[in-house]
Amino acid sequence: MEQRLAPATMVRIINPVLRAVLSSPLHRIASGGLMVLHVRGRRTGRVYDVPVGRHELDGRLVTFGGGAWRVNLRGGADLEVTLDGRRRRAHAVLEEDPDRVAELFLRLLQGVGPKRANRVGLKVNVDRMPTLEEVRAGTAGRAMVLLTLLD
Repeated sequence: MEQRLAPATMVRIINPVLRAVLSSPLHRIASGGLMVLHVRGRRTGRVYDVPVGRHELDGRLVTFGGGAWRVNLRGGADLEVTLDGRRRRAHAVLEEDPDRVAELFLRLLQGVGPKRANRVGLKVNVDRMPTLEEVRAGTAGRAMVLLTLLD
């Protein structure tokens, strides 16, 4: 089991395009599995507009906390999210506990199946559903963001 992350150069090129598309009337071409988080920096007050993948789990939106912006969500934070072309208020909780993160990844992986593991940012190197221990090894250092919409 391995992490499946996009190269940094590609992210720098694609993110501005995704931010524009997901906030425009053309959002339908990309918004099925994506959203934009509008995260306010705790020290600077600067708003970071971060396109991220989106999944649903237990009635909440879930995404991966992969960038430096995630530290602004520690302890929970209110933010805005552009979802299906509409800006909405939400509350985010950052989950960094390795055991809990692995459990969440495994549940997402069970939903999509091991052959589509890239949809949840993983690469499965076995021809079966990986065990929790295998997922834990493949998600070391990763975090999840759990979002509750407020409106």
